[in-house]
Amino acid sequence: MKFPAKLLDWIIWAAIGAAVLVMIRRRNSGPAEGTAAPEINLPLVGTSERFDLAKQRGKPVVMEVFASWCGSCRRAAPVLAGAYRAHSPADVTFLAVSVDDSLGAAARAKAHWGIPYDVALDDGSVSRGYKVSLLPTVVVIGRDGVVRHTTTGVPSADELDRWIAER
Repeated sequence: MKFPAKLLDWIIWAAIGAAVLVMIRRRNSGPAEGTAAPEINLPLVGTSERFDLAKQRGKPVVMEVFASWCGSCRRAAPVLAGAYRAHSPADVTFLAVSVDDSLGAAARAKAHWGIPYDVALDDGSVSRGYKVSLLPTVVVIGRDGVVRHTTTGVPSADELDRWIAER
């Protein structure tokens, strides 16, 4: 089947426009760097405890917002687990926040992906408060409770190490 030339041009320009919109939106997932991190108080998977961001003041927090069905999130898990193992829990806190519909789905991802740090189930407060529109979104919160870095996709181990080392 042969497309009319104008229709083919329109399809190409529409595809280019969609790609540009995706790139622009990708940069906007997560909170603005330099802003105060919104509070987090969520139930932890597999325990009766809760994660409270306010109790982490004084050390950086690396938070990944993910979902069990997200392929990029699954690829990010080993990178984040490696960074977790390379740093003392006394110096930095790692937290995964699942936007799944159930604790069970979050727990299965934690087990199957080998996530060695706490996983919390989002009640919507993190995805809304942190303006997460793409997964995974990784947010590094400084010792002072200020958002230092936000990225989407799979961060490199070098990036994570650099961000954690910042004072």
